[in-house]
Amino acid sequence: CSGYAPVQHAPGTSNVVLKVVSTLDRVEYKEDDNTTLFRVVVTNGRNNALEVTKANFAVKADRYLAYQNDKLQVTSPDALSHQVKKNETVTYFVSAKGLNALTDGPVTFTFYPDLEYSEFSANWELTADALKSAT
Repeated sequence: CSGYAPVQHAPGTSNVVLKVVSTLDRVEYKEDDNTTLFRVVVTNGRNNALEVTKANFAVKADRYLAYQNDKLQVTSPDALSHQVKKNETVTYFVSAKGLNALTDGPVTFTFYPDLEYSEFSANWELTADALKSAT
């Protein structure tokens, strides 16, 4: 099984992986706490509910990794639970502490819709130019 890992190169773009649509809606740098915030909107097109926790997200840059460690925080204004049911859309705020995406890039943001199939992922490779032109 080879997997599927499409790559987009700008905020506002979407990937469809395992019938899950994920859109990287916005990326912004918060200077006051040296954090880059990624807003991703996830719509579940599968029959079974998705389990989404911070383990489903990763942020990588040169000499930087936020994946299952304390650099990565995930919050959601929509979800009271970690379940995303069929046809449900949930927005997640993924913050990468200690990362300035405008200067530390290029930055790769990854969403794994189903951790049982980690070879399937939605990816965004973001250069500083792509981020600046999106703001």
